[in-house]
Amino acid sequence: MTVAEFKKNYINHYLLLEKDFQLTTEYVTLSEDNYNTYSVSYLKLLLTIGSEIDVMLEFLAKLYDPTTKETGFGCSKVLLKNEPDIRALEIKLRNEELLIKPWDCKTIPEWWTAYNEIKHNRYEPAAKFDPSRKYYQYANLKNVISALAALLSLELYAYRIIATQNSEKLFVPTIRSIFTVQNSYWKDIGFGNGSVFIDGCLYIND
Repeated sequence: MTVAEFKKNYINHYLLLEKDFQLTTEYVTLSEDNYNTYSVSYLKLLLTIGSEIDVMLEFLAKLYDPTTKETGFGCSKVLLKNEPDIRALEIKLRNEELLIKPWDCKTIPEWWTAYNEIKHNRYEPAAKFDPSRKYYQYANLKNVISALAALLSLELYAYRIIATQNSEKLFVPTIRSIFTVQNSYWKDIGFGNGSVFIDGCLYIND
């Protein structure tokens, strides 16, 4: 797969999900005060984003190790083995004060548990969180934005591997994103058209 094919088949799909998320900000302000706000729109988004993360994890695992037998979220083991610093990955919401660390957990991220339980048990008591609530109530702003940030990180890791394998210039995808990536992992990526480092942050634009 070439970089151009990856951008067409994967990154463009990510951007559609990001666009759908941005539409919700017309009704819910992006603030930690609203992290627990849940809705049917968030539920739809979380299910879609989670499904794409599932796809990307398996895709990435095969890029790292073509012989892997891991499937689904089990592929995160391959990811962590090859990218141990991912737990420290910080993603900032552009023009906002929200800083997200989507992989900062000891076992399974809360957003993934929410996605998986909503998919299978959405109207059941949320035993893994708070039994007095239902799982669908965890289709909230916090889990949606964390899952979206996690998906972006997977897209960037995959982009880097594909660019390296194809000996293409290691430029960051020139996309307009609502996020900036704050992590030294990207320090050796070239300054392609549309990307620039400011205060240690990588800004991705078109």
